[in-house]
Amino acid sequence: MKYYDELERILSESKGERAASAFLSQHPNIVRWAVCWTGGHNAFVLKEFPFGSQFKADFVVATSYSGVWEVHLIELEPHDDKVITKDGLPSNRLNKAITQIKDWQEYIKQNPVSFRQDLANWCTKRDLLGFQELGSVPINNTGDYLSAPDTHIRLKYYIFIGSRANIDKEQRKRMNQFSDHPLTIFTYGRIFDIARNMDRVDMGESGVRLTESEEG
Repeated sequence: MKYYDELERILSESKGERAASAFLSQHPNIVRWAVCWTGGHNAFVLKEFPFGSQFKADFVVATSYSGVWEVHLIELEPHDDKVITKDGLPSNRLNKAITQIKDWQEYIKQNPVSFRQDLANWCTKRDLLGFQELGSVPINNTGDYLSAPDTHIRLKYYIFIGSRANIDKEQRKRMNQFSDHPLTIFTYGRIFDIARNMDRVDMGESGVRLTESEEG
């Protein structure tokens, strides 16, 4: 179990989110399938994408379909942090992350053109996935440029925080209540699920859905 075991070892030896971020940057397909449910035409994975003067997404996945682009912005919080308090409220870390996502949404709403242009430039120069040659302009099969002001973009936001093993059924229910479209909150359990699925594919197992997970 190459990916799963490596991830388990790394997280067991570390605190915070930096080790997880480093692992995911080396295995960008795990990032992709953690937030995408179908393949699409093109896909890009970016690490630490900056936008505006004060914002930075830990990862961004941009993928295209006929007539639309989907952009998934990801915030990583510590894998060993609390998600829900004993009072059923978001932990301090989760609450700050939710506020940050709202700030991202407001910035993108107020600055859609510069956001698209910056994102397209990063896809051209800093893509980790490697499906397209570096320098390729992000465009889908129906001719929609990611940078174009009239291209339809669906924005989705994700917070990964905490461990599935440390959340009981009631806390899971509360966590899901704080997910508010277009924001989804996952534990790192989803990343482990995707890593396991990729291991199964590498071992030649048939019929594996890469996106299959207990979460989402």
